[in-house]
Amino acid sequence: MIGSSTGGKASPSLPFSTTNFPGNLATRIDGNEINSINNGNASANAMTSITKDDPDWKSKLNIPEKDHRARTSDVTNTSGHDFEDYCLKRELLMGIYEKGWEKPSPIQEHSIPIALTGRDVLARAKNGTGKTGAYTIPIVERIDPNKNAIQAVILVPTRELALQTSSICMELSKHIHLRVMVMTGGTSLREDISRLQEIVHIVIATPGRLLDLVKKDLAKIDACRVIVLDEADKLLSQDFNHLLDDVIFHLPQDRQIMLYSATFPLTVDDFIKKHMRNPYEINLMEELTLKGIESVCFAKLSILM
Repeated sequence: MIGSSTGGKASPSLPFSTTNFPGNLATRIDGNEINSINNGNASANAMTSITKDDPDWKSKLNIPEKDHRARTSDVTNTSGHDFEDYCLKRELLMGIYEKGWEKPSPIQEHSIPIALTGRDVLARAKNGTGKTGAYTIPIVERIDPNKNAIQAVILVPTRELALQTSSICMELSKHIHLRVMVMTGGTSLREDISRLQEIVHIVIATPGRLLDLVKKDLAKIDACRVIVLDEADKLLSQDFNHLLDDVIFHLPQDRQIMLYSATFPLTVDDFIKKHMRNPYEINLMEELTLKGIESVCFAKLSILM
């Protein structure tokens, strides 16, 4: 299945994540590419043009309303970075801000600069703290939209997570016009085969379905230089572990491997020794665990007093 970048849930009726609706139209005037977007202040048909050299580009974005829900310190306790500090493409920054992301979360601050260098990453952080953005932003930044090849693979344990991740990838890359494909078990193999005949830049898949298509020489990942294991604790379990070796075997030798999870099983050590090269380790869970213990102790002390 290939989803669409409609700013909501992936839709099987729209095959690719590029210009499927007016808000993603791109035109070329006098040799300059102009991204036309809905500025959110006029009618649905009114468009605002943003050129690459427009100093007021950010004020013209279709930014959603600010999320006023309470957030925990593991999301707000940042170092004060801005997304623009990472020298990202203007088109990617547009997608980030239109997603409603104002500043990087702690896991994103730790992960994005390292991932952009191509180094392997082993990241442990609490669910709901921005792990998906921590790897999708570097992936989208490094993809060449003019290259007809699968350039990144994101492995996930479930179809539900694949759809959620693809939705984020498509929203972030909508001004770059990347093609994002979801392939999971329980869906039509015939449709996957058909869509692989077209351009695909990013594949988000469960290991079994991807390996099936790779072995049939239908999904070609010999030019894929980055692979991510999201919810790596589940992917390194006995249900998937034997499939990972086969998938990685088909990747080029100079690939980048990134693992993200809230917990890691003991088998991660064997995986690191076999497949990773001097991974940069990020562990934001120890601090969170201590915070949790302190909160519980304080609550009990208050009750006793």
